[in-house]
Amino acid sequence: MFLVQKRLFCLLSCNKSTIHLSSYQLCSLFSFSTAKEHSSNHRSNFTLVDPLESCELPSKEAAKRAKDRICEKELSSSSPSIEFFKQSGWSNAQVMKLMQREPRFLCAKAETVLKPRMRSLQDMGFSDTEIVQLVSSSPNVLLLRDIQPRINFWRSLLGSNERLIKASRRNMFLLTSSLARKIEPNISLLRECGISEQCITQMVVRLPSLFCRTEKCIKEVIKHVEELGVSRDCKMFPHALLAVMALSRSRFDATFATLMSFGWSLPDWIAAFRRHPSIWSYSKKNLCDKMTFLMKEAGCELTYIIGHPVLLTLSLEKRLRPRYEVMNFLDENKLLDKGHNLLYVAKLSEEKFRNKFLFLLRKEKFIAQYDSYVVAVQGKHHVVAEN
Repeated sequence: MFLVQKRLFCLLSCNKSTIHLSSYQLCSLFSFSTAKEHSSNHRSNFTLVDPLESCELPSKEAAKRAKDRICEKELSSSSPSIEFFKQSGWSNAQVMKLMQREPRFLCAKAETVLKPRMRSLQDMGFSDTEIVQLVSSSPNVLLLRDIQPRINFWRSLLGSNERLIKASRRNMFLLTSSLARKIEPNISLLRECGISEQCITQMVVRLPSLFCRTEKCIKEVIKHVEELGVSRDCKMFPHALLAVMALSRSRFDATFATLMSFGWSLPDWIAAFRRHPSIWSYSKKNLCDKMTFLMKEAGCELTYIIGHPVLLTLSLEKRLRPRYEVMNFLDENKLLDKGHNLLYVAKLSEEKFRNKFLFLLRKEKFIAQYDSYVVAVQGKHHVVAEN
């Protein structure tokens, strides 16, 4: 987690031409919290001991040996818990993977722990397939005593078993995090920001780790997003929250450095974030390829791209390049009555683009060019309605 220092905004208030920061210098304005730093600042005071070994082992080696020992065990009736899962319809591969993820199941009591909680999931309407998916993604769910209220809470919020399973796959601690101390306060905080229930549901599925953080952490993210100029009443506010929460120092550095190499300034970059926070989620190669195409192939001016950053959020191979090539071909063959800019063409829905422009290729018997577009976009043929 990081906080924006006040000096950044002093810079933003200066004349645009006076800002000359490298990506490294810009990063120094932020306080990032990486996984490495987190682990170094929060070292455990406990030592994990392999009961099969009397000697101490480095954590990585100990984990590997524990995994190997589970792999060496035959999935037979030697373990009541293993036999229980197999009798419940789990395949050998699924049981093996589950035991590797949560070795405590090897010692769990089947009759008094696993069986009652598995039955509880069945009583709540989960199918056998859904139970396998849920427990595989979040093994600790069968070790919780208060499993039912947790499941009911999340299913009430998300609306379906499918969404709950999808969210738990993305964060195995979603179901085990404290509802009272973390989940409910964070959801209440987002509601206070004016974020709708539907949007909160989407946020849970997209980035469940956001809700497992402390309330203080979420408040810091909200403050940071507002400092970047995205207000709570802006429709981009939830997207900005997700972008900032998911941001790592390496991704930030790579994204900013890439755009800087094409002539973007810091104010340009911040303005683009306010309008399209998802730009932060793209890789260095993705942005580099799009900028190269737009400037060198499509002939767009830098100021045009900066003014319309939505172009960087569209797929290069399935949207920008195929449509540009179609429009270029139509123009060269004088099949257009007037010119159309790339932004207008790229933002059209697939159906509108096909019926407005692509059908001209079929009408004029340019089947090869038509097929080329279809293959690039979806890889199969479609019948286009002719006007």
